[in-house]
Amino acid sequence: MIDYQFKPAKDTFAAFRNLYEIVSLLRSENGCPYDRAQTEKTSLGNLIDEAYEYLDGVNKDDKAACQEELGDVLLNVVSLLHIHEDKNDFTSVDVMNAVCEKLIRRHPHVFSSATAETVEEGLSLWNEMKKKEGKQDSIQQVLEHIPSGMPPLEKSYEIQKKLGRFGFEWPDVDDCIDKVYEELDEVKEAISEKNSEHIEEELGDVFLTLVNLSRYLKIRPDQALEKANSKITERFLRMSEIARERGIEISRENLAQLDAIWDEIKAEEN
Repeated sequence: MIDYQFKPAKDTFAAFRNLYEIVSLLRSENGCPYDRAQTEKTSLGNLIDEAYEYLDGVNKDDKAACQEELGDVLLNVVSLLHIHEDKNDFTSVDVMNAVCEKLIRRHPHVFSSATAETVEEGLSLWNEMKKKEGKQDSIQQVLEHIPSGMPPLEKSYEIQKKLGRFGFEWPDVDDCIDKVYEELDEVKEAISEKNSEHIEEELGDVFLTLVNLSRYLKIRPDQALEKANSKITERFLRMSEIARERGIEISRENLAQLDAIWDEIKAEEN
């Protein structure tokens, strides 16, 4: 048993110190076996899970959930800092000094004489500084910087965003939409051929063009899809409830009636 008296902090620095000390105690010899056993690899899943739970709180506009999940994200970050310190990879101070220096270096319009009046100008300066650091000298370097373990939808967005910085993008949104229809026609053609590999390839191209369209519209495709997932889940549960009240079984034979209920729900939402 560790004798530790927790005192709620009154400022950010004290609060961070409390969290850091508690994680240190958990990973100490007399701490928790589970926490001591964690490595940077075993912690990855937790970090990703907590980030998605925070995203869910944001999408639901749930402030209490956002507060809790951000705390969990921060816990995982501090735990990872400890793990690397224990291995003598680097210290928490090294990490924070490096990111502070990077923020100052990449914001010359804030900490130096450059100017930026718009979001686009600020982003342009950020990318310009990355080039000076040698981190955006070539397309190969830029693409290699994209994490290999990133989920496919997010990876597609990042790839196309990077390529767009080199001018590889459609001139306007109508071209993006036309490309979506063009790829859908190619899916139909592949289906008519009954070639599963060709169908998969063309369907992948449809996803690529949809991601590119979302990027052009400045909408994150993963967030848009998550909202759509929530919407279809809520609608289906509501449809099931109404169908049950009306004595309608959820089955293919009753699809016309279920579609009518679905349309009722959409009309209510609108």
